[in-house]
Amino acid sequence: MTTQTTADKVTIEVVDPTPEKMQATVTSLAPRLTTLNGKVLGLLSNSKPNADNALRAVAEKIKETYPEMEIRLYPGSIRFEPALLQRAIEESDALIGATADCGACTSWLIHDGAQGEKGGVPQVTIVARGFEKDTAASAKVFGVPDLQSVVVPRVFTALTKEQAIEQTLPQVPEIIRLLTTDPDPSKVVEAPEAEEERQESYTFHGTSAAEAVEAFNEYYLDQDFSDGLPLHPPTRERVEELIAAQGTARDELIVTVPPGHGHGTLERIAVNAAMAGCRPEELPVVIAALKAIHDCPPPMNLSVLMSTGAFAPVIMVNGPAAKTLGINSGRSPLGPGRANRVNIRIGRAVSLALHNLGLWTPGRMDLDTIGTVRKNIQVLGENEDESPWEPYQVTAGFRPDESTVTVLHTTGEWDLGSNHGGPDRRIRSIAARTPTATQVGFMTSTLGGLRGNEDGLFYLLPPETAKRLNEAGLDKRAVQRFLLHNVRSSISDVIAPFLDFRDRGLVRPEWQWMFELSPAEQRSQTVPVFVDPETIKVAVAGHGTPKEFVFGTMTTPITQKIAMINR
Repeated sequence: MTTQTTADKVTIEVVDPTPEKMQATVTSLAPRLTTLNGKVLGLLSNSKPNADNALRAVAEKIKETYPEMEIRLYPGSIRFEPALLQRAIEESDALIGATADCGACTSWLIHDGAQGEKGGVPQVTIVARGFEKDTAASAKVFGVPDLQSVVVPRVFTALTKEQAIEQTLPQVPEIIRLLTTDPDPSKVVEAPEAEEERQESYTFHGTSAAEAVEAFNEYYLDQDFSDGLPLHPPTRERVEELIAAQGTARDELIVTVPPGHGHGTLERIAVNAAMAGCRPEELPVVIAALKAIHDCPPPMNLSVLMSTGAFAPVIMVNGPAAKTLGINSGRSPLGPGRANRVNIRIGRAVSLALHNLGLWTPGRMDLDTIGTVRKNIQVLGENEDESPWEPYQVTAGFRPDESTVTVLHTTGEWDLGSNHGGPDRRIRSIAARTPTATQVGFMTSTLGGLRGNEDGLFYLLPPETAKRLNEAGLDKRAVQRFLLHNVRSSISDVIAPFLDFRDRGLVRPEWQWMFELSPAEQRSQTVPVFVDPETIKVAVAGHGTPKEFVFGTMTTPITQKIAMINR
């Protein structure tokens, strides 16, 4: 028994929610060089502000000691294009990378440095203070736990060119040492984090059940197993009930859970679902959501979870499962309360699994600066019964009788207010009220030419709005096309945050004309925020007053089939 009661004491036994192991295999560092003379020093710049300046200054300082060294700069993006990274590894004898001063850019710079070490090229990464934990955790995830780095006092984006160089040059002797000195052979390469000391279960006591549960919650919070709210005790009986209903072996690897890629076996996922209070029939939705999050293509599969930005998954459920399980798709499906109890349980289970199995923890592999309530992951159903259009999963290529989850990696959310009047006025109002903060997607994925960025918009239209538009002859694709062409921003607003891109030569030639206009022309002329129809998605949700809603999204939504339990 995992719960025992005597005359004066209650005892509960609960299961550990962390993974038994991580995905990564450990690789030792590449052999260090005896000298840099006659060697090629490759500079991996992820094009963050001041990265090139710091790298060039460091390289020139190193060249004073090794005058026969050749310097080559490889200007990339937050994650290097594989071909460019491979060329840098093949052409260089040693590598220095910069700058690791935000969540996603730190993780991907460490990824790229790890690829260099695995390719036999020693490297050092320049890391800003405050990102040491992300650096260490990422190095373990990418299989090179002893990856070498130096730390500078401040993030580069907050500095002038001169300040960036000034804070980096004192690290040159250490960079030289790390590139030319083999690590102490007695040093034991650390194993992945999940293999640190853990135990299978924990026992808690109290004079009452409430006191024992409180002790459990306090301990799990202290161990950082919790989301900060009271947990349901994952007793062995409760976990076994969840496992037994799935028809799968407990130790079967279901998914490696990002961003840390801990092994999400059925048992480990079930433990986290038990802590959220999930029912057995709800667990397949949790599993499908974790698979969809995992299937986000690189580099965004890590960037969306490890960024310093307030990005978080939102989950939409379609098909028979939504109705069978009682997932709310009507009034306030993203809100609190009784109608949303299933939504909340499933979302919390996904969040806890990411937290405990994927190391998605603030200050660990989640480097969010301010955070967002959306990290208490939200779940909603599409209101298929009141929608005049085909369900979202059908648009995504599934049958109407198939149940799916769709994961939106969101960058923000906006209530667009009440849009009254006829269909033409209403849809124009929706376009006009869409925040131009989404212009970042245009710049980074199109104008700036940075690869792997698929920013977009995901609209939730209430049934009344959808019906009015449909009666006017607009199906979902027509609505998407209209919004694509009519969500616009002034050129001055679009380019203002990215003038540095132009100054550093990161703007595609076909978009240079926007920077060459006069200030008056930039203020008066507008451009579409997006250029690809697939960046605009529409679903129907909610009930009542026609108040539209939109999420900014960082990737193309990912839809995964739910393997429902047959009862």
